[in-house]
Amino acid sequence: MPLSQTQLDELRQTPVGSSGNRVQAALDLLKVTQTAAGEAIGLKTSYVSDVARGRMATVELKTAYKFTVFFGCAVEDLFPRVDVKVASPATSEVQAS
Repeated sequence: MPLSQTQLDELRQTPVGSSGNRVQAALDLLKVTQTAAGEAIGLKTSYVSDVARGRMATVELKTAYKFTVFFGCAVEDLFPRVDVKVASPATSEVQAS
């Protein structure tokens, strides 16, 4: 049940918003419920809901991968990169990644 190219283009144009991800937007584009998505990818509906609504501060990579396989997109399409500051191991200075 992957997104079509048109849907994928639309998803990529969707602002991330307060949830920090585009999972709900992808569900809406496919007209799929959180329950149906959860059953298809082996996650509880409550977990899918928490991710879609931004209640999860982080999502494990293997879980993000499950979403991307279901929607037929890249991780960055659902979970866009957020610039974070990390310490450089060589200098211990904080740099934007």
